[in-house]
Amino acid sequence: MCGICGVLDLRDGAVSPEALASMTAQLAHRGPDDSGVHIDGAVGFGHRRLSVIDLAGGRQPLGNEDGTVWVTYNGEIYNYRELRPALQRRGHRFATDCDTEIIVHAYEEDGIDCVAQFNGMFALAVWDRTKRLLVLARDRLGIKPLYYGVFGNVFLFASEIKAILAHPAARGEVDHDGVADYLLCTSLLDGRTMFRGIRSLPPGGILALQDGELRLHIYWSMPRAAVRHAGTSLQDSRDVLRGMLDAAVGAQVVSDVPLGTLLSGGLDSSVVSALAAGHVGGRLKTFAMGYDHGDTLRHDDVDGPYAELVARAYHTDHTEFLFRSDEYRDVMSRVTWHVEKPVDLTAPSLFLLYREVKPNVTVVMSGEGADELFAGYHFFLDGCGAGTPAEFPWAPYLDEVAALLDPAFVARTRCRERIRTTLSAEMASFESDDPLNKLLYLFLKYYLVEMLERLDKTSMAWGVESRVPFLDHRLVEYVLDLPAAYKAKPDSNKVVLRTLAADLLPAAVVTRRKRPVPIPVDPKSIWTERNRANALVQAPESRIAGYFDRKKVDDFFHKKNQFAGTDNLAIFRTAHALVALDAWHRAFGVAA
Repeated sequence: MCGICGVLDLRDGAVSPEALASMTAQLAHRGPDDSGVHIDGAVGFGHRRLSVIDLAGGRQPLGNEDGTVWVTYNGEIYNYRELRPALQRRGHRFATDCDTEIIVHAYEEDGIDCVAQFNGMFALAVWDRTKRLLVLARDRLGIKPLYYGVFGNVFLFASEIKAILAHPAARGEVDHDGVADYLLCTSLLDGRTMFRGIRSLPPGGILALQDGELRLHIYWSMPRAAVRHAGTSLQDSRDVLRGMLDAAVGAQVVSDVPLGTLLSGGLDSSVVSALAAGHVGGRLKTFAMGYDHGDTLRHDDVDGPYAELVARAYHTDHTEFLFRSDEYRDVMSRVTWHVEKPVDLTAPSLFLLYREVKPNVTVVMSGEGADELFAGYHFFLDGCGAGTPAEFPWAPYLDEVAALLDPAFVARTRCRERIRTTLSAEMASFESDDPLNKLLYLFLKYYLVEMLERLDKTSMAWGVESRVPFLDHRLVEYVLDLPAAYKAKPDSNKVVLRTLAADLLPAAVVTRRKRPVPIPVDPKSIWTERNRANALVQAPESRIAGYFDRKKVDDFFHKKNQFAGTDNLAIFRTAHALVALDAWHRAFGVAA
């Protein structure tokens, strides 16, 4: 797990070592163990390494035997040992035992199509000196981020946007369409970022740059990969899923550094922890988090007792970290700098959790992705999915936020029309008879990518690698079009996963309703956040007022006129969205 960056001068000018060093330095938190650069005239690669496999070898950037192919890479290819013998039989010689070298030789053998062989999470760049070809590729689900942009005659890419902005050719300017996507949809669509001219490589995407021409190819997509199920029983699905998930966990516990799991006591992390305990030698390390009891409103919101049940059942080495409320608020600006967009309510908690995890382990596994695969969110229980994206269910206060926007900003971004058109077209592309599955596809396509970006950046901020067994692409392909009734019913969600878990977990954990990542919220904080958000918009020097109608914002937060009936949760979540947007502008010094 690492941070990567690179430069290609489109006029064949020499890469500046100082500029490349500045980009690489911005990724030091992602790779605290080592750094390296490779410059070949107009091309430069930078790398920061977090050593996980082959600690002594595996330095990057890494080249082939004659130096004609170079790679810089972030991630893990879990099946690299299975791929190695075939490459050796074809005459390729290996100097290390790391997965990075697999990429070099697989590219020599199969060109850019080699990525289809890889099972894992990755963002990589390959420079083919002979063809004068630069290739970027990203894993199928978008577990690892990769950004790029063209600034004048310079093409830049990196694991994080801040590394691109460190190059003197780059400009840090706001993308107003990105702001609109964030406010109305929470997910940034069409590869957009919050920065103008900087794009996110799509999951399952390959970008090739040769002779000044950019070509984007999608080598894997969910609609093409989904397995169709005819006459599959719930019992059969449970058995297949159990085998696939166990295999994914088994592949992902491989590590040359200490490994553990996040264990909230929820269904997803508990299943991963239970399976992982059967694959590791010795006691599995597990970690939970919470805030002081003064912030807890209901017993079921407390993760600790449920996590303890699983920890005792599997004899794990369990640790629970308790944080103070003021820590959550104090880290907001740092989290925003790492995440590079306005952060959701849970990002500061995850940031604090990984800070405490780092002294104990370098690699953790989590249950990320299960909610999107198995309809884990509460709104799927009402009618089990309406089959329409019109309400963007992951953005429940769309109408409230939309009512606050400045009409000129709405006209300029065409946000409501553009977002609805994009999501409707995506939903139509997933050919399924199940409306719920079509809606879940949108969650996997857009909302999940936001969650994965949050996971990557809050963990890599501390040099922790986070693995996600539920997002093994073969498992995703199998689950995509399972019958909707195996996922959500009016009185239960994650049906097939709960059926699987019944043989693994204590009953109280199996039946526990979904709880979000802990956040320190009490009635007082709702009004504190409201007042803070309103002040940020009304201030004469406001960084975000240009997006909003100031009078409507004031009416909204004081429940006046058309907003008289607004509920407190809508006020709190909307207030956080505005505070987070202001924090992003401040963190990057970007003007509206």
